[in-house]
Amino acid sequence: MSTGFGPKGYWDQRFASAGFVYGEQPNDFLNEHASGLKAGQALCLAEGEGRNAVFL
Repeated sequence: MSTGFGPKGYWDQRFASAGFVYGEQPNDFLNEHASGLKAGQALCLAEGEGRNAVFL
């Protein structure tokens, strides 16, 4: 594991904790606009821990 230097080390350190970094609820933007989306499939790229993908 990296010592925290550089971009890789930053993200390794940030996501190494046992808890959720950004919480378990979807972000505010998605929460406010999801009702306007049609039902179907969604492709969630660069989702981090996946909270928005799980919400959808």
